[in-house]
Amino acid sequence: MTDKKTPVTKKAPVKKKTPAKVIAKAPKDKEFPEFKNLSYKEMYNIVGKFIQKAIPIKGAKLTIVKGYNNRVAPPKPPYVILQIVDENQLSSTETRYTDKHKILWARSEITMSMSFMGTGNIAALQMAKSFVVRFNDAWASEQFAQYSDIFFPLYCKDVRVSNFTINAEDQYDDSSSVTAFFEYHPEFGVCEDSAKEIVMSVLNAELEG
Repeated sequence: MTDKKTPVTKKAPVKKKTPAKVIAKAPKDKEFPEFKNLSYKEMYNIVGKFIQKAIPIKGAKLTIVKGYNNRVAPPKPPYVILQIVDENQLSSTETRYTDKHKILWARSEITMSMSFMGTGNIAALQMAKSFVVRFNDAWASEQFAQYSDIFFPLYCKDVRVSNFTINAEDQYDDSSSVTAFFEYHPEFGVCEDSAKEIVMSVLNAELEG
């Protein structure tokens, strides 16, 4: 008697369903153009350069203090303390485009307080007056144009003479102050696609008859 072998039925190979990928990429950070903007420190540096030209002093060094610092002793007079006290947007944003980017910019107003500290023959009031006259003149715009094309002098208020105060060395301070206003045009970049990279896997459905 012959044994009959049961024939083996081969199964068809299972096809793996490979999902299709849809990829959307935005430009990399390094592809963004160089935006025009200034830090407050850079603004202080620009104003400091102007003050050195606007207030000629003989026989002494004029120190520019950029912003108030806690627990830091003031320098020896004469010196000027700069402090940005406000920033307000003056206009709605405007737009320009590159081939890949949308760039926003707006006009802002920077308010800066300036305290002038005098000594001996170098009076604080005299320094402050010298600054105000030159800042409110067209000469100031010519000077600032050498430093930046997005930071401009607007106008300066009249000098305020501070009340006499006694410093840590029991000496009367000779001080005056002014408030100056500047126009600032910062830029901000907006990528047309906000995401860095989006990958979506799409699995095609197979209909069985």
